[in-house]
Formats: sequence, structure tokens, C-alpha cells
Amino acid sequence: MFKRINWFISLLLVNIILFPACSKFDSGISNKAAVSNSLDSSTTTTATITVKVNDYGLSAIKFKGICWSTSSNPTYTANSHITDSIKSGTISFLITGLTPSTIYFARGYAVNIKGDSSYGKEISFRTPAISPFSFGQFYSGGLIFHIDTSGLHGLVCDTTDLSDSSVWTNNISDKLIASGIALGTGFTNTTNIINKYPHDSSCAAWICKTSTRGGHNDWYLPSKDELNLVRKNLYALGFGSWTKTAYWSSSDYVDPQGHYFAWSQYFANGYQYYFKQSFPLSVRAVRAF
Repeated sequence: MFKRINWFISLLLVNIILFPACSKFDSGISNKAAVSNSLDSSTTTTATITVKVNDYGLSAIKFKGICWSTSSNPTYTANSHITDSIKSGTISFLITGLTPSTIYFARGYAVNIKGDSSYGKEISFRTPAISPFSFGQFYSGGLIFHIDTSGLHGLVCDTTDLSDSSVWTNNISDKLIASGIALGTGFTNTTNIINKYPHDSSCAAWICKTSTRGGHNDWYLPSKDELNLVRKNLYALGFGSWTKTAYWSSSDYVDPQGHYFAWSQYFANGYQYYFKQSFPLSVRAVRAF
């Protein structure tokens, strides 16, 4: 009899402990999906935004999409939006009908079968102004490959290579000296390389910096992202003359083992690789206008 009472009490305690936990799990709390979004590109009247949704197997997604507005924190119920019936996963949305030179706010969203809505972190972007320039146009000593949001300024690439077999540097670097990879960092990278190696006049950065092509003396070795734009907006669109397909960028890199390299761009396949800095590659200079 004593054993039966102990068994009953133990069973009762287990139910008391576990039941609230089970009830909380089944109540739908934390059933919202995780949403992330990123801006891929924008033009004067369009934008491409990728939205990723994960429901973690909790409550199935009914639909997802992208919403946008000229005011912060847009929602799919109150603002412009595109909805897609594809459930969890990743999809890119093309937004059209935007106004040039305007700041927009956008968020990806997902709605589950219970009606719960989730939003990604808000992103903002400015559509470029209508520009008198275009990619591939010869201007200010080179071919235009980038136009900023004002429509009046950008970057040009030299029409010919300055070298088809130059090293990034003849020295072995012991620290990152030109780590900028983004648009707008190539000029600083080039300056840093030259300041670090003032006597390495045969390296890629020096060759660009000392160029006077087209009557200009402010050429530089493009950063990793700038060189990728050269490939995307000139080479891939059929603009310019390209005898070689692998070029040095001005961006250096250190791997997890502490070995130093520099980034390059393969134009034929669009891939970017890092090589030893003493490896010979082609060099093409760029400048701002």
C-alpha cells in the first residue's frame, strides 16, 4: 500500500511539472518566422531585394513578400508590397515604378497560417538620379563603370592595361595595409601600399599611381568591389578591350593561418580569388570623376 501511494505521488508530481511546459509550447508562443532581407541592386526606378524566411518547423508560412515606402517601418497591410505564395526559403523581388533620387525604406515579411506576421530588419536606399552618363561611355579619360546616386559623378576605368604581368608587391607583408574592399576604398588602399613600400616602383599600385593616361594623374588600383564593378558593368556588357582576364585589386587579405595575400578578379567567370602578393597578374587603373 505504501509503494502504491509513493507511485501515485510521483506520477502526480511529474504531471504538475510537465503540463505547464507542454501547454506553453502548444500555445503558439514564439511561432513567428525569422525574416531577413538584403538590397541586391537599384536603378532610377527599380530595386531588387532578396528575402529569406525560416519557420523553424513551428507554424507553416502562408505567404511572404516585400513591402516598401518613403516612410520608415513599412507594413504589407498599409504600404506598397509584393506577395508571393512560396513559403519558407529565399526569393528575390523586383520592385518597379520607383521615383528617381528618392529614399525608400523596405522590409521583408512573412505571415504564418495563424495570421502572425514577422518582418525583417528595415533597409533603406536611395534611387539614383537620372544621369547624363551611362556605363561604357568614354568620359574623363576612361570608360564609365560606376555612377553615384547624384548621377553626376562616378568612376572610370582606363581603356588599356598598364601591365599584363605585375606583382602586387615584391615585399612580404606582416600586416594588413590595404584591407578596404568596398566601393570608394581603392584610392586609400593604393596610397597605403605606396606609403608602406615607397621603393617598390614595379608593383601594381605604383604603376597605377604614376600613370598619366588621358592627361590625368589621379589613377589608382581599384579595390576588390570596385574591380568587380569593372567586370560587371564593362566586361560583362561588352564594353572595352580586354586581352587578359585576371587582374589585381588593391585589397589585401590574411587567411586564418596568418598568411598574407591580395584579392584578384577573374573577368571570364566573375570569380574573385586571393593570390600570393608576388604572383604576376594584369593591372588596370581607375579614377573618379
